[in-house]
Amino acid sequence: MLSQRFAQAVRLSPVVAAIILAALWLSGAPREIPDLRLSAPVVARPGTSIGVRAWQFDRDDQGRARIRAPEVRVELRNEGGLVLASTSLETSRVEGREGTLPIEPTIDGELTLTAYATIDGHQVSVSRALYVREGIDSKLPKGRTVTAFQAYELEPIRVHDAARAPPTIDPRIVEGACAPELECTLLVWLGDFEGGVRVRDLGGARFTSTVARASGGFASFALVVRGPEAIVEVLALGDDGAALASRRVRLPVVPGGLVAHASSDGAHVAVDWAALGGPRPVLLDVFEGRRWVAALSLDPTNDGFQLPGQGVWRLQLRPDLFSDNIAAVAYALVTEAGRPSALRLAAEEALAEAEDEGLDPLALAVLEGSFKGRQQDGARAMLAVPSFDVVSVGAGMSSALAADDEPDRDQDRRRWVAAGVILLLGLAVSMVLLHVERLARANATRLLEELGDGKSAPRPSPIGRGLWAFVLLVFVLMAVLALSKRWF
Repeated sequence: MLSQRFAQAVRLSPVVAAIILAALWLSGAPREIPDLRLSAPVVARPGTSIGVRAWQFDRDDQGRARIRAPEVRVELRNEGGLVLASTSLETSRVEGREGTLPIEPTIDGELTLTAYATIDGHQVSVSRALYVREGIDSKLPKGRTVTAFQAYELEPIRVHDAARAPPTIDPRIVEGACAPELECTLLVWLGDFEGGVRVRDLGGARFTSTVARASGGFASFALVVRGPEAIVEVLALGDDGAALASRRVRLPVVPGGLVAHASSDGAHVAVDWAALGGPRPVLLDVFEGRRWVAALSLDPTNDGFQLPGQGVWRLQLRPDLFSDNIAAVAYALVTEAGRPSALRLAAEEALAEAEDEGLDPLALAVLEGSFKGRQQDGARAMLAVPSFDVVSVGAGMSSALAADDEPDRDQDRRRWVAAGVILLLGLAVSMVLLHVERLARANATRLLEELGDGKSAPRPSPIGRGLWAFVLLVFVLMAVLALSKRWF
């Protein structure tokens, strides 16, 4: 009876090993991990705030990408896991969730920012590091992907009448860049010149009016760019209509973008924007320099929003989460009594942004006290050049990518356990077969001795000797197969 059970166990051992391998293969099949994404700054200063966006990247039944907005809570923790700040993100008017997380003045150090959500009954989280230091600089990249024929470029001034020519001709796009088929404004600074100014299209631009008179140091022209690039020529005119000086400028153009304007009344800011296809909701990111301090969204009926306080605030508007490059840029200047004027704030911001591109002559004139033009136009002109570039906030951290390592570690443990069980099973079966072989030889020897035919005991059969070794080899190979990451 016992031998029959051993025989049955030996016959079932390959089936047990196959079941173990099948279970291992099924456990290693990729499982669906909800893709929760978190977009937030890397650095912050104590006593300020950071903008935060979160969304779920998903696909519909046809495999098309879609953005979902599950409820998300964001927590800021220190190394010990203590919660220092938290907020629940609100549903965006455009996509995903958005909000602003305040950073207390006492917070400092290397912290962890984590977004938590419940998706399809599963708890999902995604984290990133946040470095909070006084005076720390943001590393968010700044720039725009355009061709060489879409970037702002000034040619040298050509003087035709030195005695009457203006001291400078400095044309700038107030919105930072024009978007094709959307109206933008060309603002020309001419110093103390008070004569006529004419603009001439050299390809790609259409002006509402081509002649204006300089007043307060500036002349303004409304235009629409037709196509991906445009070049215009600006001419300063004498009272007799003769050209005194001229300058060509390649207009900055961002295909597919928006154009925006901001106006502030104290800390309250109103934003107007235009887009092809008519008004639509937009995402709005607020920056202080390159530090992302707030994330919100606006619709065309918005009545504005509040800024944290005095300063020069960079506002970036984009139609969706993945369109940094075509964002519209506007600046809001918030001043307080007894503090520097809006004009001086704009000059300091323009010089800070122009470190790698050369000093702004208009900003230098303001700081030196030689600027005599209209302050509002001066601020708009100084902030026009840095408005061309955008600060990129990136595509965000993904919970699906962050979770890849954990399943791999779990599967590694399962591989070693499965290989150990298979190897032990092989050793047990081989020992049984070896024992059966020795027992059979002993019985054969005893039977021959009892018969008394005088024959010597039989030699061990090579086939019998190799059976248990062959079976052990097969189980060893199965154990090695269980450790293969390619198959399991």
